[in-house]
Amino acid sequence: MNLDDPFAARMREQIRLIERYRQRVLSREGRQLDGDTAAFEWIARHAASFPSPERYAASPARRRRPTAGS
Repeated sequence: MNLDDPFAARMREQIRLIERYRQRVLSREGRQLDGDTAAFEWIARHAASFPSPERYAASPARRRRPTAGS
């Protein structure tokens, strides 16, 4: 996998945020979500506001982590 690929960078960030969501749901609601359920819920709630892949095509010095659902 090309680590500079904007689609791969976006996917890695989404995975990180989904895992964070999964941990937050467990601590706040006591629900233990499997990865698929956590991903489905996170996508339903936050995908529309998540930056497009073009956002990740910027030079590394200009990249900032998105905050959607974090």
